[in-house]
Amino acid sequence: MAHKSLLRWMKALVVATAMTVASPASAQYQHCVDHGELVATLTEKFQEKQIAFGLIGRMAIMEVYVGAAGSWTVIVTDTRGRSCIVAAGDNWESTATLSGQDA
Repeated sequence: MAHKSLLRWMKALVVATAMTVASPASAQYQHCVDHGELVATLTEKFQEKQIAFGLIGRMAIMEVYVGAAGSWTVIVTDTRGRSCIVAAGDNWESTATLSGQDA
């Protein structure tokens, strides 16, 4: 249990360290950086890969990144390429696939 809390704390610390001044549009989120920088951090530090994404109207895209060890991160990126972590955790479980897709 302590390992999971430490992982979350470390993830927040790594992203906060890489954080630059947030734009007003993304000020509501704590950890906002350039999309490429955030994806590189998730890949290099946490071995997370994108498993899903969806549009939020015409203003943003939501992405889900998951690591083989079960860590996961949800980010939102605005039209200027600014990405913000909106949720992160452990014990990711994939439960279903959409019809017409291989499992």
